[in-house]
Amino acid sequence: MSDKVVKQAKNLDNNFRYEISEKVGAKSLLKCIQCGVCSSGCTVTEYVDLQPHRVVASCLLGLREEVLSSNAIWTCSLCHRCTERCPKNVDYSFILALLRNMAVKEGNVPIEYSVTINTIYNNGFVIPYTGGMKTTIDRRRNKMDLPNIVGPNLDEIQFIIKETGLGNLIKKEEDDEK
Repeated sequence: MSDKVVKQAKNLDNNFRYEISEKVGAKSLLKCIQCGVCSSGCTVTEYVDLQPHRVVASCLLGLREEVLSSNAIWTCSLCHRCTERCPKNVDYSFILALLRNMAVKEGNVPIEYSVTINTIYNNGFVIPYTGGMKTTIDRRRNKMDLPNIVGPNLDEIQFIIKETGLGNLIKKEEDDEK
């Protein structure tokens, strides 16, 4: 069990629920009756700080900071079991994707994600394909008679990362290093 947190009403974001509902439309979290069916079927519920129904309750209560900094929105495997089971058709999976986007805009992203984006931005691959790593990979590929790896167009990848807003993760990481 987590410790109780007391929060003053003046510190709640009363528009948070409406901001989310406006973006998800008919799949609105405002329909949630807090039955817990979503959490009972969740495959990662034991690994998260907020179970699915608690994420929805926190959104409804205006606990923006707590939700957007929660590991629950990043740990979800998006198996859609919660959405399939919801008796009120609340699309939790869609809401989580939205919450992830909101978290990125506010800079609440696990370091693993920003490091991966930085690596892709700098060399076009998830795993660095430079220096000794490149030599080792090329040697192994040659032994197996595999074709050489053709590097991606870095300009295109960097453009996509910047245009989708993922570039903000790189900027934040660079700012943190200063």
